[in-house]
Amino acid sequence: MKPPAPIRWSGSSSVVAGLLYFVGYAGMAELLPPVMGNLDGHVTLGLAGLATLPALAGAMVRDAGRSGRLGVAGYVLSSIGATVFSAGNLAEGLWLTEFGTRLFALGYVGLTAGVVLLGFALPRAKVLPAWSVWPLAVGWTLFLPVANSPTIFGFAPFAPSLLAAGMLGAGWMMLGRALWGAGARGSRDRGENAAGDAPSGLG
Repeated sequence: MKPPAPIRWSGSSSVVAGLLYFVGYAGMAELLPPVMGNLDGHVTLGLAGLATLPALAGAMVRDAGRSGRLGVAGYVLSSIGATVFSAGNLAEGLWLTEFGTRLFALGYVGLTAGVVLLGFALPRAKVLPAWSVWPLAVGWTLFLPVANSPTIFGFAPFAPSLLAAGMLGAGWMMLGRALWGAGARGSRDRGENAAGDAPSGLG
């Protein structure tokens, strides 16, 4: 059974967000000249932040309150963080405003904190499997150390920057895949619960 259309659309949005995060950071890190430069990368990251919002909304619909207060905190932080992250990157890329850098840094912190909370809340409440949320939480948490490792340790920048781009994007793509399969999983869960609650007819 296919998941409801809004959840499927949110899964598609999550996959698109993952691709945009990957390409956007690669462009911002100047790994894609002459196709994309730093400012183009910021704009792409801003679009990735916007595509993140429907993905979070789809997870929330799938959740239906099962993840409790921890999940609510995760959704709120993630949504606010994605909005601020998007606004900061678009401001930096389109209008060259220095304030944009502070905004997207603040948004990154909020979004990372939110997905870490969701990484605990969603598998515990059996909303989504751990494989679909932990790569997202771990990838965003470790992004900054990996992205800054060339400066800290003197590494050649290409490989760490490429890895960092993958860490930003891969988790959202995996979340999207899980949302696409959420309907079938949810139907099985409901069937199992109904079977467990039904009287056995014996005795």
